Amino acid sequence: MSKMIANSLLRKGLRRVWITTLLTTIALSSFLSKASAQLNTNSLMIVARNSLYYEEYVMSIQYLNMIISAKPYLYEPWLYRGMAKFYLDDFSGCESDCSQAISRNPYAATPHELRGLARINQKNYKEAAEDYETAVNLEPQNKSLWHNLVYCEIENDKLAKADSLCDKMIKKWSRFADGYCLKANIMMQQGDTLGAETFIDKALDVDKYNINAITIKGGILMFKQNYPDAEKMYDEALRLDPKNTGSLINRALCKYHEDNYRGAMKDYDMALEIEPHNFIGHYNRGLLLANVGEDNKAIEDFNFIINIDPEDMMAVFNRGELYMNTGEYQEAIKDYTTVINEYPNFLYGYQRRAEAKRKTGDKRGADKDDEYVFKESMAHKYGYAKKKTRTKNSTRKKSERKIDDYDKLLEDDNNETQYDNTYKGKIQNRNVEAKLIKTIPEQTRKYNDLISTDINEIFEQAYDKAQNGNIKDAIDDLNKIISLNDSFGEAYYNRGLLKLFSNDVTEAITDLSKSGELGIYSAYNIIKKNQNKKNK
Repeated sequence: MSKMIANSLLRKGLRRVWITTLLTTIALSSFLSKASAQLNTNSLMIVARNSLYYEEYVMSIQYLNMIISAKPYLYEPWLYRGMAKFYLDDFSGCESDCSQAISRNPYAATPHELRGLARINQKNYKEAAEDYETAVNLEPQNKSLWHNLVYCEIENDKLAKADSLCDKMIKKWSRFADGYCLKANIMMQQGDTLGAETFIDKALDVDKYNINAITIKGGILMFKQNYPDAEKMYDEALRLDPKNTGSLINRALCKYHEDNYRGAMKDYDMALEIEPHNFIGHYNRGLLLANVGEDNKAIEDFNFIINIDPEDMMAVFNRGELYMNTGEYQEAIKDYTTVINEYPNFLYGYQRRAEAKRKTGDKRGADKDDEYVFKESMAHKYGYAKKKTRTKNSTRKKSERKIDDYDKLLEDDNNETQYDNTYKGKIQNRNVEAKLIKTIPEQTRKYNDLISTDINEIFEQAYDKAQNGNIKDAIDDLNKIISLNDSFGEAYYNRGLLKLFSNDVTEAITDLSKSGELGIYSAYNIIKKNQNKKNK
């Protein structure tokens, strides 16, 4: 959904400025020439917009930076730079730029729409809804704005308000299939599966090729355990969009329930080939591999899952079981211990650890675990057990508090990527290493007269302090540098990494966004990898 609306928003913004001869071949250095008395901001805006249209997001930011520096009172450069950042997954930076655009022109709907999208991607649905409410008032005939407003109110658990808005939307646009999809979503959350199916059928009557309606219908059929018909719905969804990883994963689950393991495995492999970092895809494939006895391959999938989310105790326990099957008993003991430390009342974990210890010859340790299980079982049976509590679990997601809940198979969304193509230019390497910059590059010195020997010394001192583990003092040094020169991208970059290492993800992304804006383009790779940590 976000991708679809953002693309239409981008097309709308560029349609009126199309030129037959692209100016992207103009060298950036020509605009930086000190001999030039004044920037031609109109020409720069054309180049920036065309760079954005052709997905040269970094190049677009470079041109927009110059326009903003020359004419900061214009709202459009802020808006278009926000678009470029959005497509780089820099949602925090996009939100900030949209706020600047709105402060300069509060009567344009597009900055509110884009900021709403950025906030949705940061799971800030409350403020996103406020943006869309404003945008709807500014452009009441834009059904996409209504759609996203209803979506945000659903995510805010304001189902009554969402339902009322949805009814108004359906009344205004009776042939808008996605409106019926939203209505079905509301009804499913209210537990009315039959009513939801009725509205999905209406959506399909309006548009039988609507992928949202097709995939929701598939989900309803899966809920009813009608896996053959659900599989057919996902077949149709994949015919329309062969790279839809959510449909592939859900079709695989249908095939799994129909005992078509080979077909399910093929779908999981295809999904992960399209989206290698898909969490649910790795989880499901790992479970299926374990089910068919491919334990070593299953361990690889669970290693990926645990690397992404070390607190997923179900994944840790499953990996422990796989290590038991492969005879790696010490590794199994480590995983069982991790789970037990998190869930001290999980008696089956003690039983499995006892068995693993016995396999290694640790009879005393095994007997100790078995004795603990026996005593606790008796205590529970006769009703005098003291309930153990762990404050750590109180802050964790509700879905992960029960270790016995293994139902992590269904893909809830379409997992659409934000980009159709890979990154361009200097940021094409998505696996860039998050490494502190040690010295100020000569190129930075060449184009920045404010960088002095003193600043360079402070910068290198900050690096040394960080290497010695003195993060606080290193950040203090970088704060000094930024107060002296707020255009020093390397200082923002290093400060962002240090904040990231300190688990201050929100502030880290803000700094990294600023460094990317100032030319440290590898920052966008790190932002992309850490957005989910910010959203937790």
